[in-house]
Amino acid sequence: MLQKAIRRGDVERTQQAVWSLLSTDPVRMWRRLGVIAFEDIGLANLPLVGQVLVALRGKTLRRSLGGEMRVAIGIATDLALSPKNRSADDLLCVLNSHPDIPHVARKFAGMSAQRLLYAVSGDLSVTEASVAARKFAINCNSSPSYVPTELLNSLGVGPSVEWLAQEGGKRTRTMLPLLVALLSRANGLKQENPDDEFPEEIEIAGQPGWALDMFTREGKAAIRRLMAGSSEVARFARDTFPYAGRAQLLGEAVFRVESGLLRNRQDGPLGQTLRSQMERECLGIDLGHAEKLLPLMKAAIPELNDCRRVILGRVGQ
Repeated sequence: MLQKAIRRGDVERTQQAVWSLLSTDPVRMWRRLGVIAFEDIGLANLPLVGQVLVALRGKTLRRSLGGEMRVAIGIATDLALSPKNRSADDLLCVLNSHPDIPHVARKFAGMSAQRLLYAVSGDLSVTEASVAARKFAINCNSSPSYVPTELLNSLGVGPSVEWLAQEGGKRTRTMLPLLVALLSRANGLKQENPDDEFPEEIEIAGQPGWALDMFTREGKAAIRRLMAGSSEVARFARDTFPYAGRAQLLGEAVFRVESGLLRNRQDGPLGQTLRSQMERECLGIDLGHAEKLLPLMKAAIPELNDCRRVILGRVGQ
């Protein structure tokens, strides 16, 4: 629930989640805060991303700043209240799932490390530059989460962004920090956008319905129950998509219309383009089908909440 509460700017539930995770799995909680900083805050508040990375340096440092709980609550609260930007995570989804990426990757096949650096520093789209940067990391026999200095020098980013990318790669073990560095070259964040349009929120057995998404066991069960029902989205899915993978597809749709939404979003033209690509072109289905599925799924959230109630009622028996 921690990450989804932060996305929604829900300070109370954010703090509750921190209390719970810190008492049961503190290592996971700190790692999660690092990933959240790059996935959901990113370009909208780079100084705060840096503060999170400093807090991840270890218990001794956190003890000097007031202790584990005080630092965790303070950092998580700041994340919840901060402007937010998901462009790096949307770009990562495009790199992993967009149907055009294999074609783009072939452009860089066989290139030497030097040519890849030259390509990254050239006049490429951010997606092409990201593919080339990932290829460079692989050619250097390193994980994409490791950000070589020569790659950052080719990007022409400043020292603070260079530190964020390298330290973030070590702490999160993901490619997200590198993508934030890439996106910082085309940072078009000039104004805050309206909050995303959230479905009506309800509580189910003491927790918000949006906490029960495809990343929880009960959430998966609720999606399967919805899929077997008579809602318009269920009928459309049965008539259009094969059974294998259908529940995963509906879960991805739920993320796009409910659990992945942001309050206090800050975006620009590039981020809006990446979001549109992630939402509609990275589901593994025809674009026309995606444009029909997403509004149907949004309209079906009340029915999904009914399914969540049934599933949690069974769990509580």
